[in-house]
Amino acid sequence: SSRVLHACGVSLRRCGRAMLSVALTAVARHRPGTAAGVALLRAAPLGPASQGALVGGAAPRSAPGASRGFYFPRNNWLPWRQRLVHQRQEQLRKNRHIWPRQPNPDEAPIFGDKYDGTHVAFREKDLRIGLKRLNDYCKMCRGRQLQDAIDWLDSMARMNTEPITKLLRRTMQECSEKRDMDPARLFILEALPQRGRYVKELKKHARANFGLVRRPRNSMLVKVRQLPLEEFFHRLYIRNKVPRSLAADMRLALEQSRVSPQMQKEWSPYLYANSRFFHRKELKWLDRSRQFDYYEARREWIARYKANQLRASAEAREARGLAPLPSKAS
Repeated sequence: SSRVLHACGVSLRRCGRAMLSVALTAVARHRPGTAAGVALLRAAPLGPASQGALVGGAAPRSAPGASRGFYFPRNNWLPWRQRLVHQRQEQLRKNRHIWPRQPNPDEAPIFGDKYDGTHVAFREKDLRIGLKRLNDYCKMCRGRQLQDAIDWLDSMARMNTEPITKLLRRTMQECSEKRDMDPARLFILEALPQRGRYVKELKKHARANFGLVRRPRNSMLVKVRQLPLEEFFHRLYIRNKVPRSLAADMRLALEQSRVSPQMQKEWSPYLYANSRFFHRKELKWLDRSRQFDYYEARREWIARYKANQLRASAEAREARGLAPLPSKAS
C-alpha cells in the first residue's frame, strides 16, 4: 500500500492508520486508472468517512477525514490570522443588529448614555481575596445582568466568592426595594477591584523559626445601571442576548405549569438557543422584505412589558388581600 501511495503522490509519513482508508479512497477517485489502487481499495475496509467520500457525500464531523474548524490549530497563531478572526467576530456582532430604515427624531434613541448619572455604586471592603483573583471575578461579572452574575458566582462553589455574592444580593435588594428599580433591567456597568492594605501576621515554623505572612484586605466597587426600555428591547428582542437566569426562569415556569401553554409561543424568542436562532432568522427575513417596522414593534413590546409589570403588582396585592391600585385615568 505504501508503494501505491508513493506512486500516486501521497506521503505515508503524513497519513496515519486512521487516515489510510481515506487516502486510498482519494487515490482511487483521483487516479481511477491505477489498477493496484483499485485492488487495494476493494480489499481495504472503509470507515464512515471514506465511505461518504467514495459515494460523493460529506464526511461526518467526528470522522477522521472531516475538515477541522478554523479555531483548531492554535499553533502559528500569527497576527494576520488574529486580525482575520477579530474582523469576523466584529462582523458577526454587527450582523445581529437590525436598525430602523428611516430614523425618527420624535422617537427615543436606541441606546441611552451609560454615564448619565442614574447608575448606583456599591462597595464591599476588607475582602480577603488577592487582587489577581478579585480581578478575575470582576471580569466575570462585568456587563452581565445582576441576577446572572449572582448565579455565575454561586455555580463556582468557592468559599471566597461568598462576600462578592453577598454584595451583589445587597445591591439587588436595595435597588429593587428602596430605589424602585426593575430587577430584570439591572446590569452591572462596572466591577472594579481596588487595592487595599495588607495585614501582617507571624507564622511559626519548625525549630523555633518564625515567618511573616501578608494577608490582603482589598475592596470591590460595583456600579449598577438600569437599562432604558428602548435599549432593553434592542438587547433582548433584536440582538437576542437573553440573560441565562431569565431564560431558565421561563423554562422552569413552563415545566412546572405555573403559566399557560400559550406563553410558550409568546416566549419563543427567549426560551432556547434553537428558538432564538429562528427568531433572529425571521426578523432578518421580515427586515429584508420591508415588512418589519422597528419603532412599531418596539412600541408594542414596551406596552406588553409594562402591562405585565402592572399585572404582576396587581396579583401580588390581591394575594395579600389588598385593594388594587387606582389607575392613572381615574
